[in-house]
Amino acid sequence: MNNKKTTKPFVFFVITVVYTLLITFVDRKPVGAEGTSVGFSCFNTVIRDAIGLNVMWDKITDVFMLVAVLVALYFAVMGLLSLIREKSLLKVDKDLYVLAGIYVVIAILYVAFSKIPINYRPFLSPGETELETSFPSTHVLVVGTILSTAVINLKKKIENQKLIKIITYVSVFIIVMTVIGRLLSGVHWFTDIVGGVLMFLTLTAAYASVADRVSSKD
Repeated sequence: MNNKKTTKPFVFFVITVVYTLLITFVDRKPVGAEGTSVGFSCFNTVIRDAIGLNVMWDKITDVFMLVAVLVALYFAVMGLLSLIREKSLLKVDKDLYVLAGIYVVIAILYVAFSKIPINYRPFLSPGETELETSFPSTHVLVVGTILSTAVINLKKKIENQKLIKIITYVSVFIIVMTVIGRLLSGVHWFTDIVGGVLMFLTLTAAYASVADRVSSKD
């Protein structure tokens, strides 16, 4: 078993927890919309004031989120078809169970952080009457985790290397553009986006480690 794959999730997890604690307590001031407080306030306000609010990028990243959801739906359908074909839960590809577990964690984090106001959004978006929670960027968390784990999964199943390269390049492009797009949209503080990146890296590393362990037992 690859020791790096075993330790990497733990390292990312510790970094993410420490980072979240820093965001919660360091340089926290009421500089946000409607007097809401934000960590690393001096740094975050400089970035916010320089970028402003861009609704177009907000909409573009919504499309990337939809792509990620469709990818997750694809794997859910593959799992269901495998169950129907094999007629046994034990014969379904174990990688799909690991992937399903990651999706459940994403859903739990999505709901949990929507209820935990570590940071609120820098601006009140058009048409909204109240501020939404902003940490972490769930677009970055969802898109990054689903697409990166999809690439890891498909590399084991698709023998056509050209196709794998295309899937990888497209996935990386969408992830990078989601990170950039959420920053340029202005709907998150810069540190919220970094939080989303750290969380998706943690989940991706965890998936790679567990999936590798499951594969080695087959």
